[in-house]
Amino acid sequence: MKSLQEQITSYERDGYAIFRGYLARDVVENLRAMQDPEFERRHGEHPERHRATISNILGHETLAPVLADYILNPVLLDFAESVMGPYVQLDSLGLFGYPSVGNEKTGKVDGWHRDAFHLTEQWSGYPRQPGPRPYTPPMAGNCLTYLQDMTVESGPLRVIPGSHLDYTFIAEDARHDPHPGEKLVDLRAGDMVFTHCDLLHSGTLNTSGAIRYFISAYFSRIGLPHRDTFETPTIDRIVDDARRRNDRRVLRLFGIDEGFHLRQQAAWRMMTDDDRRELKE
Repeated sequence: MKSLQEQITSYERDGYAIFRGYLARDVVENLRAMQDPEFERRHGEHPERHRATISNILGHETLAPVLADYILNPVLLDFAESVMGPYVQLDSLGLFGYPSVGNEKTGKVDGWHRDAFHLTEQWSGYPRQPGPRPYTPPMAGNCLTYLQDMTVESGPLRVIPGSHLDYTFIAEDARHDPHPGEKLVDLRAGDMVFTHCDLLHSGTLNTSGAIRYFISAYFSRIGLPHRDTFETPTIDRIVDDARRRNDRRVLRLFGIDEGFHLRQQAAWRMMTDDDRRELKE
């Protein structure tokens, strides 16, 4: 198992880090067994849709009790704070299911993209200086945990390592083409990959004959708009417990930190004071 620092180094260099066995196999199997009938029904009702989604899991009657601890795992939160700083807020927690398609589509690219709150393409139409960008912490990151082995048939995650540090762009007419800089990520059931929002990545079409699942926990900086509602009984219980223990990190996950801005300003003053002390005449 990699150390936290090794994971941080990989993340800063490549734009993603892998956590093996984040979910135990029995949890993975139970989740699949629970959700197969629901997703089969959804895919049957809307065969034109390329995926089905259960959003706002912490408000879901059956999934909330099963996955409430998923985003409270110290392994995940320690890493998230290490790469994003003590700003981590939940944006959304969802379960995604992709139906199987015809074997003739094996290996086809689903669609290259960067994730919400990314900044790389903000000024994509303007001239850019050559050379790499300095690494900056992400505005957001996606934690994807897969509920099956990611094979050629189930459709592996594709990434372009380092694309969070450069200005790699993919034209609209090439979004479904393999990329010369791509890597197919080796992931097994229960593995989690944490991506930088500026990383270019894509799924691959599923031709396994079974539904392909992943859990997505999307984190952003505290104060940014979020897709999930934080007004659910499960979150109320988590927040009440966090207040009892004065667990600021868990409270920030749900946008609560009354003294956040004042403490942030104090940290800024320490940095600017240090800059001034080191300034040479």
